[in-house]
Amino acid sequence: MSSYDITVGRIHACTRSTVDFIVLVSDIETALLSIRALERCGIADDVDADGFPSRTWEIIWIAKHLGQACESGLIPDYLFQKYVTELVLLGHAIDAYAWSYGFRKGVEAVYDY
Repeated sequence: MSSYDITVGRIHACTRSTVDFIVLVSDIETALLSIRALERCGIADDVDADGFPSRTWEIIWIAKHLGQACESGLIPDYLFQKYVTELVLLGHAIDAYAWSYGFRKGVEAVYDY
């Protein structure tokens, strides 16, 4: 779970206002850049009982909700192209496996309902 308020519901609500969507994109970008900075500085990550790093869970959380919102058609194309494409590339650059896994789980969640 992300420490930021990044959920499908918030993503959808923010698409009604370009300003709100930019704030949301900034939150997501901040979370991802913070993860990258901590990794680059070699700062140790918390590990859960299963041995999984919390930063990896955060990437998966963000990617899952973004993937679900994208696949559900909740993000208009003009917002997606202008703002979301760069987030996808950033998330993938930070941890390609975690990002791809989370995004795929979000897409699959749309079809599981």
